[in-house]
Amino acid sequence: MKKMKVYQAWIILISSLPRGIGAFIITVAGLSVGLPLAIFVVGLPLLAGMIIGCERILNMDRKLLAELDHREAATTPQPEGAKLGDFAKDERLRNWRGWASILGNKQAYWNLVYGLFQFPVSILAFVFAILIPAVGIGLTLSPLAELVSTQYFSFDLFAKDWFMNWLFPEWSSYQRSWFNAGLGAILLISMPFLMRKLVGYYAAWIRWISGTETFNNVIQVKEA
Repeated sequence: MKKMKVYQAWIILISSLPRGIGAFIITVAGLSVGLPLAIFVVGLPLLAGMIIGCERILNMDRKLLAELDHREAATTPQPEGAKLGDFAKDERLRNWRGWASILGNKQAYWNLVYGLFQFPVSILAFVFAILIPAVGIGLTLSPLAELVSTQYFSFDLFAKDWFMNWLFPEWSSYQRSWFNAGLGAILLISMPFLMRKLVGYYAAWIRWISGTETFNNVIQVKEA
């Protein structure tokens, strides 16, 4: 269960990028088309639809984080509008009263902020989620890389590494590769902790922008 929670947190961070891209596209397209047409009233349902689209993607994030957080049971009712496929069935898009209720709702504009800023946040989450295990595995395999480069390509992998030359001037490249492997092993061992911290800060952003909690209340992914 412990490994499953870390994997689930990693999946949330990785999948945040397509959600961020989708929310950003909906927001930019909705503002670009809806605002100029708003003076002719035609743009109002477009703006309302844009806000609903961002709301539904935000609710997808909330649902994923609720399932991960042990403080919220997995049976927590799904946030309204969490299914993106039900977009066309939303009652608020059928008449002007629905448009007015959306455009007059304060939280709707926080959904708009989410649509704009989720994209850069998701890029950071995605990069760190990929970078941490990739760097850890790469460093751990340094001895193998040194062996292959020396035996098959006659290339000294760490000979011109200024940091290694300063830190370990008397060490051979093979010894230096094992130092890198140790750093990689430490990074891989600490990866569950780092992933829990990353998803915690990501959850703090989602909860703050959705108005459910303050930004400083970081999610704690407990071990099962």
